[in-house]
Amino acid sequence: MVYNVYGPQQVDDAVRRYNSVANSAPTYRDSAATQNARLATDYFAKRYTDTVNKGYKSAYGDQISTLADRYRDNKFEWSAENSADYQTQKDYYRREGEKAQENVQGAYSANTGGYSNSYAQAAGQRAYGQQMEELASKIPSLRNSALANWQQEQEQTMTQIGLLKGFDDSAYARFRDKVSDNYNFMTYYQNKYSTERGLDMTAFSQELQNWQARLGAAQSDLSSIRQLAESQYEHNSVSADTQASLNQQAAQNSAYYNYLYSKIR
Repeated sequence: MVYNVYGPQQVDDAVRRYNSVANSAPTYRDSAATQNARLATDYFAKRYTDTVNKGYKSAYGDQISTLADRYRDNKFEWSAENSADYQTQKDYYRREGEKAQENVQGAYSANTGGYSNSYAQAAGQRAYGQQMEELASKIPSLRNSALANWQQEQEQTMTQIGLLKGFDDSAYARFRDKVSDNYNFMTYYQNKYSTERGLDMTAFSQELQNWQARLGAAQSDLSSIRQLAESQYEHNSVSADTQASLNQQAAQNSAYYNYLYSKIR
């Protein structure tokens, strides 16, 4: 009597099961979260690098420098002869002096029958001199006025410098904030990328272990079936007790494989 417990068909089925598991080896791939974190890291790293390399360029530097030069070079230097206001006053008092001199001399000349004398000339000169003295008394006032104008100009220049410096400081602070923000975002996504990739690697490692366990079970099953098939071939005629033993071994082998496979799927 011939018992066909294990034969070529069973061996082929076991080979197919083994090949199916062997061909389903897992491959590592970054998850969507990891890929997005990497893209974000690269994006902010480029922005940070570009911003730092470009550097800060002041929109107010040239104006501040020009005003600073003006403030430094604007020395107070005043003299009556170089003062336009003094020259205006001088022309006025000279005309008034000459007019006063002519009037005094004319009056004295009229009193003496039209003849000039030294007294009349002296009186005229005195009238002219009084006008010149009054002009001289204006010099301190003119100088103080010029000094006040100069001080006001200097204060206005310093005010302009201060305003532009404030604008420049604000612009530079915004630049530094931009650099800092890009760096912080870059660091945040670098850490996020490392964390997400670590989770991916852990999951892949577990998946790989499960596959290796399935492959080992399939290989063990194939080896057992081959051995039983060879035994069946060598003992084509067996007793009922032997047949029962073979059936029991086959059932145990199938149950063990199913148990292993159920634990690792």
